[in-house]
Amino acid sequence: MDELKVPDEITGKELAPEIKAELRTLPEGLALFVSRHLVAAGEFVDTDSELALKHAKAANVAAASRLAIVREAVGVTAYHAGDFKLALSELRTARRISGRPDSLALIADCERALGRPEKSVECGNEKDLQKMQRADYHELMLVIAGARSDLGQKDAGLALAKIPEFNTGKPAASVARLRFVYAQTLKKLGRDEESQMWFKKTVELDPDDLTGAKEFLDQ
Repeated sequence: MDELKVPDEITGKELAPEIKAELRTLPEGLALFVSRHLVAAGEFVDTDSELALKHAKAANVAAASRLAIVREAVGVTAYHAGDFKLALSELRTARRISGRPDSLALIADCERALGRPEKSVECGNEKDLQKMQRADYHELMLVIAGARSDLGQKDAGLALAKIPEFNTGKPAASVARLRFVYAQTLKKLGRDEESQMWFKKTVELDPDDLTGAKEFLDQ
């Protein structure tokens, strides 16, 4: 049954409690099989995305294919492997099964990667956006801003300032990214003085310079 080797040290118990609860609907043997492959997919997604995708696909068998968490795992690993068509299909399936909006940012980014920015923008009109984790919502708004820019709306990034957390000043990676794209948009529009101010405000939330805002300030 298990043709794809899972490292012996992976037991399946490493999964988060909510994922374990979802897998309890499966027969015990299948649940263990799926659990180990899901953990392996997570372990390899950043270092070997193709191998991670193989493990996620291995988990997508029998009754497990009806579980949102399994279809989402295939979608996420396919996204990291650059297979955006498969990722989009699996993430949309997971959304239909669960009803949750968690993966809308990835869905929107897949649409954009497939050359359909207008479809990406439409993701901002889906229901239950208020149920998203705030960082996931910020990511969705960033993708939509990029899609609008693809459609020729060069000032699209300015809309990010309307997001409530944009001005809170609380250290958060997602808010730093909002400010960074906002500052970049100002720079592209020739509003250099405002742009510099917002690159500085980005650095305030991004001391490790994950956004690269310090480099823009140095320039």
